[in-house]
Amino acid sequence: MFKINTLRSKFLLSFIMISLAYITISSFFILNMINSTNNRLSKINFVHWAKDFETMVEPNFINFNYIKLTSQAEEILKENPNDFIMLFDGQNKEIIYKGPDWIKARLAPYKADADDQVREAVFDSQPYYLISLPVKVAAANTLWGSILFGRSNEEKQAIIAELRLFIIIISAVLLAVFIILIVIINRKLTQPIQLLKNGLEKISYGSFSHRIHIRSNDEFSYLGSQFNEMAEKIESMMTEIEATHKELEKQVTSRTRELNESNKKLQIAMQELRDTQRHIIQSEKQKSLTAIVSGFAHEINNPLTGILGYVDLISIREDSSPYVKEKLGSIQKQAERIKNIVDQLNQLNPDMEQVKMEISLSNLLEKLIKVISSRPENSDYAIIKNNFNEDITIQGNHFALWQVFEGIVENALEAFRENNIRKGMISIELKKSMDGGQAIVDVSDNGGGFKNLDKAFDPFYTTKNRTQKKGIGLTLAYNIIHEHQGNIVIKNNETNGATVSVYLKITEKKFKNQNRAEEK
Repeated sequence: MFKINTLRSKFLLSFIMISLAYITISSFFILNMINSTNNRLSKINFVHWAKDFETMVEPNFINFNYIKLTSQAEEILKENPNDFIMLFDGQNKEIIYKGPDWIKARLAPYKADADDQVREAVFDSQPYYLISLPVKVAAANTLWGSILFGRSNEEKQAIIAELRLFIIIISAVLLAVFIILIVIINRKLTQPIQLLKNGLEKISYGSFSHRIHIRSNDEFSYLGSQFNEMAEKIESMMTEIEATHKELEKQVTSRTRELNESNKKLQIAMQELRDTQRHIIQSEKQKSLTAIVSGFAHEINNPLTGILGYVDLISIREDSSPYVKEKLGSIQKQAERIKNIVDQLNQLNPDMEQVKMEISLSNLLEKLIKVISSRPENSDYAIIKNNFNEDITIQGNHFALWQVFEGIVENALEAFRENNIRKGMISIELKKSMDGGQAIVDVSDNGGGFKNLDKAFDPFYTTKNRTQKKGIGLTLAYNIIHEHQGNIVIKNNETNGATVSVYLKITEKKFKNQNRAEEK
């Protein structure tokens, strides 16, 4: 393969460029010289021809013998039908014109110039020589008229074209001969250098047994012998280094394997420790918070019952004014709202027992999706179910689990509305764990994700409007799932949303008709 960066290619290209430049410049000067010489000779010949004709026709011109002039012009133009002759009288009026008709209409600028000077003109891309000669009697010095001669230069151009083609052919032949000679000389000069270069490349690639043989009996032969000695020394050194390297490589590989195994075990232990620590902290924090909240709820519930009782007693009195009854109705409505909050706070108690039975998880999720999707306010959002073909049975409280999954989906829908997401999408996927002992429900959305994952399960922590949400939904869900001996995990996903994963223990299905009873 021809490479431009080799010494041989540079040497060859240099000679080719010099030869090509020499031949081109020589051809250019030769063509110019031939063209100039031919042009000068053509003009001289044309002037002699015009003056000879002017001398020949002068007597007939003076005697107004136009018939004789016409025959003379026709006779002289027989050999060159593209030439023309135009005769004018003393008033510069045309007398006779002989030549191609298409040129006659273009001779107006050249009629009045009788200056014995050869001019060049182009008619329809054909070059012409023009000259205008006056006709006068020398003794009387009287101007009888003028003759305008025109001769086509096409023949000269054809000759120049033939010469140009000939010179190009000769130049190409010479260039080919020069290239052949240069290639032969280049090969003789650069072959030893190429052998040395190839030898160095072999050594650099690791072929230390490579040797070169140069039979030129000059400096290149000496360099070849020195190269072979260097290659022998490098080969012996590399053999020793390779043996040492293999031994060290075995030791490093063995030690690295031991370190990697220890590192993997350490990483697994550290991850388990972090997971256990996070789980314990979350569990203890949840227990402490829910115990405090449940205590407050109990303390609030007693005076609240008294308030509701007194409100009922006052409202049934007949002597109460409409204004008082209206205000009592407002008090009763707000007190009942407090009572509902207290009831929900009581559900945070982790020790509260719930009635459990066998539940088809896929059945529960499908009905939940139908109920939520049928609500008018959710018509703009899509809820997609994945992998609901497998029937997975768990032991749990149907109402509590419904409340958990409904709260998770409602949180995603509220995120869509708050963030003005028009193409909101919720994906609910049901699957089993790797060991088959747990059911995993992944609820994913593209609603923006959680801003603070560490406080997601804290009671009363919420990023929503306090007048609308109490901030105990995920806390309640956490307690319900842990009461079912499961786990709930939240993380932000790559679709600019969040994924809530619920883990529940799978139980064997004992009664086929129990799910129907739960549904009723």
